[in-house]
Amino acid sequence: MDVVDEIVRRAREHPGRPAVGDGPEQWSYGRLVRYAEQVASHLRARRAGPGDIVVVHGDSDPRTVAVLLGVWLTGAAYLATGAGVPADRLAHMVRDSGARVAVTPDPAAFRSLDVQVITFGAWERDAPGDPAPGPSGFPPASPGYVVYTSGTTGVPRGATISRGALLWHAGAVGARYELTAHDRVLQAASPAFDVAAEEIWPTLYAGARVEILRGGLGAAGYAELTRIVRDREITVVNLPAGYFSGWSAGLARAGGVPPALRLVVTGSEELPMAAARQWCAAAENPRLVNAYGVSEATITSLTFDVRADALGGDRVAIGAPLPGVRAVIIDDDGTPVPEGAEGDLILGGPGVMLGYRGADPRPARRFRQAPVAGAGDGPWYLTGDRARAEDGLIYFLGRSDDQLKVNGVRVDPGEIAAVLTAHPAVGDARVMTVDGRLVAGLRATRPIGDQEPLLGHLRQALPEAMVPQHLVVLDDFPRTPGGKTDVPALRAAIVARIAGDRTARPADVSAVLQRLWREALSVPDIDGGSDFFALGGDSLRAARISRALHREAGLSCPMKTIFAHPRFDDYVRQVRLLAGDHAPSRS
Repeated sequence: MDVVDEIVRRAREHPGRPAVGDGPEQWSYGRLVRYAEQVASHLRARRAGPGDIVVVHGDSDPRTVAVLLGVWLTGAAYLATGAGVPADRLAHMVRDSGARVAVTPDPAAFRSLDVQVITFGAWERDAPGDPAPGPSGFPPASPGYVVYTSGTTGVPRGATISRGALLWHAGAVGARYELTAHDRVLQAASPAFDVAAEEIWPTLYAGARVEILRGGLGAAGYAELTRIVRDREITVVNLPAGYFSGWSAGLARAGGVPPALRLVVTGSEELPMAAARQWCAAAENPRLVNAYGVSEATITSLTFDVRADALGGDRVAIGAPLPGVRAVIIDDDGTPVPEGAEGDLILGGPGVMLGYRGADPRPARRFRQAPVAGAGDGPWYLTGDRARAEDGLIYFLGRSDDQLKVNGVRVDPGEIAAVLTAHPAVGDARVMTVDGRLVAGLRATRPIGDQEPLLGHLRQALPEAMVPQHLVVLDDFPRTPGGKTDVPALRAAIVARIAGDRTARPADVSAVLQRLWREALSVPDIDGGSDFFALGGDSLRAARISRALHREAGLSCPMKTIFAHPRFDDYVRQVRLLAGDHAPSRS
């Protein structure tokens, strides 16, 4: 049995059932599998099969999902890179993975790389493939996909996940999320991230429908996401915690929770307590699940149903293990710690990866082969996360390598952020050091004028050495294309604020941008809902706006910002974050 086998069975039994769509284009299970078999035929002709890695380069759309499935039909594993990956990183992943074949709509991206390139659509001239291939018969321990993580070494490493791990994950996650054939699951993550695998494969395994958000969360403002979820009758969404926090805060202004939505899964970052309590305070809001996992243990390992009666203390639990997962908190000697004590979180079970690509696939600093007392044999994956267990639930306490040293005192930024988000005026917080000083960036849920009440709140819970010297309030945090907090961009905005580098007031930014858009697009008027591309925008006009903004307001806004945020109001919000002009910081 394999995930592929179950999807093929769905196609055989219900060929006309919708499987994958992106709004205007909808593919049935029958069409998906037929297309995948055509892809597999082309790959087999190039001798791709068991033991091989096939690069799939491109953004999410129904064809991309079919290509990934086609790779699996050959017995090979896929490496999905996404279309926006930098050239150097792409070259590293191709060489490090040992891939020999790449499928892409953009062959120029592989011009200098030693791989066979197949362009999307090369197989479409062929006769339709077999709509019902036989059972795959590939061993559960054979590779299913490779995903590259940033890691702590500065060099991306390719984690290899087995087909058996993916089968376990699809079943375990599908059961925990109660997926059925009636669900429509939003697919918003880039194919390069393994969250995309959780959005796609358990959904198809359950016979449900994948609804792709073109461009991902980075291309959709909060109101736009709400509209899409409502219009497409999405039932399940999976959002990074920072994005969820901002989106949920604005739902009332966008008309409330879309009626078909029954489940929100959040994770990838720590869920702020304020966002969790706000969600639970509205009785009409659907189920919220806080999920935790690492790429090396197949995406999700623990989940927690967020309910008002289960929110105690200053942190939201990451929950209890999925069936088959072993989650243990150990001390420096590898011995399990007593309940309530802090330690290092390690994971065992069917999701633990086969290993990294290249030399040293299971480095000792990340893998433990020996048994853990009372918890069973290895292999164990050492997550690098600090945690504690209470009443059967596990709480994330921050990365062991994220702790900061300020004036000789070691502090945990996650602890400070948790105290900040417990304040009703703070929706999210990130803590860092700038020039040796402790600094907190805040996303406020309401205006913060006088900061003394907030500082008093901090001093009641923290020693003076852990009270930030600067509190920088922002309308929202910068986001990556995947919707997570863009930490480098956030740091840049905070540093600019502290340095007093403010060359344009927020109102001035909006007025300047309205004029620049009118001039670049040759239109008489611009309002908040104006869409750059709908008005004829292109890369040349985007570059013109970026250059003029720098010339007139002194702001360096990357050209790609307008591609990720083409709606005028959303673009202005991103530029304001760079302008950094909100409530004053404290010295």
